[in-house]
Amino acid sequence: MKRKISRRAFLGGSAAVTSTLMLGGCEKIYRIFSPESASTASRAVNAAYYPPALLGLRGDSEGVQTAAHSVALQGKTYTLPGKADEQYDLVVVGAGLSGLTAAYLYQKQRPEAKILLIDNHDDFGGHAQRNEFTVDGRLLISYAGSESIDSPKSEYSEESLALLKDLGIDYTKFETYFHQDLYEKTRQLKEGVFFGKAAFGKDAVVAGLPEAGEESAAEIIAKFPLTDADKQALTRLYTDPADYFKGKNKRQRTETAEETSYYDFLKNYAKLPEGALKYLKNLSSEYWGHAINAISVQEALDDGYPGVQNLGLEEDSHEEEPYIYHFPDGNASIARMLVRKMIPAVAAGNTMEDIVLAKFDYSKLDAPENAVRLRLNSTALLLENNNDGVAVAYMPHSGESLKQVQAKQAIFAGHSALAARVIPQMPEAQKTAAKTNVKVPMIYGKAAVKNSQAFQKLGVHSLYAPEAPYCLVKLDDPVSMGGYQFPQTADEPMIIHMVKIATDFAGKTAREMYKAGRRHLAAQNYEALEKEMLDQLRSIYAVAGEKLDDVLVAVTLNRWAHGYSYEQTGLYDSDSSAEKATETMQKRVGNIFIAGSDAAWMPYVHGAVDQAYRAVNEALKG
Repeated sequence: MKRKISRRAFLGGSAAVTSTLMLGGCEKIYRIFSPESASTASRAVNAAYYPPALLGLRGDSEGVQTAAHSVALQGKTYTLPGKADEQYDLVVVGAGLSGLTAAYLYQKQRPEAKILLIDNHDDFGGHAQRNEFTVDGRLLISYAGSESIDSPKSEYSEESLALLKDLGIDYTKFETYFHQDLYEKTRQLKEGVFFGKAAFGKDAVVAGLPEAGEESAAEIIAKFPLTDADKQALTRLYTDPADYFKGKNKRQRTETAEETSYYDFLKNYAKLPEGALKYLKNLSSEYWGHAINAISVQEALDDGYPGVQNLGLEEDSHEEEPYIYHFPDGNASIARMLVRKMIPAVAAGNTMEDIVLAKFDYSKLDAPENAVRLRLNSTALLLENNNDGVAVAYMPHSGESLKQVQAKQAIFAGHSALAARVIPQMPEAQKTAAKTNVKVPMIYGKAAVKNSQAFQKLGVHSLYAPEAPYCLVKLDDPVSMGGYQFPQTADEPMIIHMVKIATDFAGKTAREMYKAGRRHLAAQNYEALEKEMLDQLRSIYAVAGEKLDDVLVAVTLNRWAHGYSYEQTGLYDSDSSAEKATETMQKRVGNIFIAGSDAAWMPYVHGAVDQAYRAVNEALKG
């Protein structure tokens, strides 16, 4: 598939929305205690606290949204306790990439400022978190969510590029660090397709992924476990598509392409049979966060999907950049570099290379002597302007009552829909706009295995899996840097990366599909989610004549009930409506300023950074 900007680089400001921390599927339960009141025992817990190494359910783990849901779903309101325990110049709600960037930029301009960051999760970074595994004594590193510095040459603003430079990130180094030839040249592996028995009658893996306009598509499709009619229809669609808009003038073609879903086009214009439609149904899921019934024909053309090349439409021109600007732990390294800059005691080092293996001491994050303090496991439930600036009330996860801190200014860099509910002074029009950002529900699953021989036998490194729980199954992205060496052979330990997009197929709009999918995702406990993932992986291994359980070492499920930030969807959002909503969302509320990629409908690193720059500039102007 051709990719314009990969949605795999998703992120969103971390919404401060959790209750008592429970890590499903994991024996260890950590709590961070305030250094001022920490006992000897709790200090020992703090010293051992290291979330990246935890297994089981991560991300939005069990109970993480309870407090926020009390506000958002049950209508509960909170009042200020009445007395501030601490005083700050700035409080930032949400320690995702945008919140961390905002705190960093503010500190650069006001070095003497006292800053507090509050975040709901047990780790910082928002979706840009890190997963670690140890297999046979070897450390394996991967990304829990936000993955890549995506298209920096063509998409990044001056401000976003300046931040990378300021942190010491030279993205061109990834041209060496990312092993671009490892899978397809050195190991002779291809992209491929997994057909599951439940949807296609048998489990099968086909090495090769057809691309529109490529002669090789016919040879690949011939191996699909579909009927002859399905394969013939797909072959025509990929290699010799007709003008399915024949008889329409230019204006009609353009309007039809913008107003018709790709799914309806394939069904009603191209007349594809059911099996062929089933194969194409999830072609856009990992990219966009929804199936092909929520993308337009025009978007299908822009993304290189088959059957739309001869419709007389203008294709959106864009610069294609390689998908290689990627730390071993994805954008977690950016979050770690930001934290290390602001809180030097947390880790040694100062380069983009040494950040990869830097040992982080989480007990230093909220130390009283810090100019910048980062408080995890804390749910912000109320931000209110007052005569002294902004009062912020939050709920610690140690079972204590609501706490209050006072700041001269505050920046909200979390989930925008939550902002509408915890900033009561926000105008109604702005609250309505903030609620338009309905996020994509998803899981990034990780399986650590002793070797990748099964994939070698199948001849694939990545599998598109239509009509399966996980639409993408792949060997992790190969990056070696800073003393970390990515596995080079099939005999070495490996992380298998799997993507579940929980978006429902039914719904009148993409937002309805996301909400319905989130409800289904919330109904599954860790055991059910793990079984679903491993059963699919076991089926793939069985096709290779291998048993997954012979090599499986550990599993981590990064569940993001609110994953990708909402992004303008051609079928449902006009340019003017998108512009109006985002401009309204970004307005300050007294001394409360709005950051976060949500505020721009922009689920990318540069979206988060640009919004942080804007919010900080507004705050500095007063």
